[in-house]
Amino acid sequence: MQMGLADEGRSLGASLSDQAYAAIRDLLITLEIPPGSLINEEALMRLLEMGRTPVREAIKRLELEKLAAIYPRRGTFATDVNITDLGRISEVRLPLEGLAAASAASRASQNDVDALERILDAHRDSDDNRRLLEIDVSLHRAVYHATRNPYLEATLNQYLNLSLRMLYLTLDRLPHLAAHLAEQRELVNAIKAHDSDRAQALAVQHLAVFADEMRAVL
Repeated sequence: MQMGLADEGRSLGASLSDQAYAAIRDLLITLEIPPGSLINEEALMRLLEMGRTPVREAIKRLELEKLAAIYPRRGTFATDVNITDLGRISEVRLPLEGLAAASAASRASQNDVDALERILDAHRDSDDNRRLLEIDVSLHRAVYHATRNPYLEATLNQYLNLSLRMLYLTLDRLPHLAAHLAEQRELVNAIKAHDSDRAQALAVQHLAVFADEMRAVL
């Protein structure tokens, strides 16, 4: 089972529902549960070694985030990946990513900066697109957390999750993933320097270029 896309829901103090949410979300994001396919509660309970309640609570949360769709008398299904939604999602993410980077530059603690630098160091000598994408996702989520704004963090995580399914759909065709991740060093340096304006500009530029490359391969 694919793991490693984020840390939230995986801490020792996380509830079973949070753990189930994170695990099922990752299965949907990485397309291990294919778009449009039935989400089998019984199979998930066996896979996660959990009871029905946390699995069902997780699926309800995923429905709210548009990763799952529940149809009475038919069952629960993974939502389709709609390529036309890329532009709409990017339209929302661009300004919010900039806001998150600026907020992180203003509010990040030394522990936040240390965490960001550890994530970046993990990508050295890696040329595997899947691993590079996991690291990039972890970096985004760490920036969101450093904003100290749980509402902004939750909103951006939701839109990142929706974007990720498109990324995994085109992962073998995405160029320059290592270069994009290396560029994130500048963003981390801006956050470390508490330079909100530069952090905001770098975050927006990074996402805009990445979205353009995705459109080119879709």
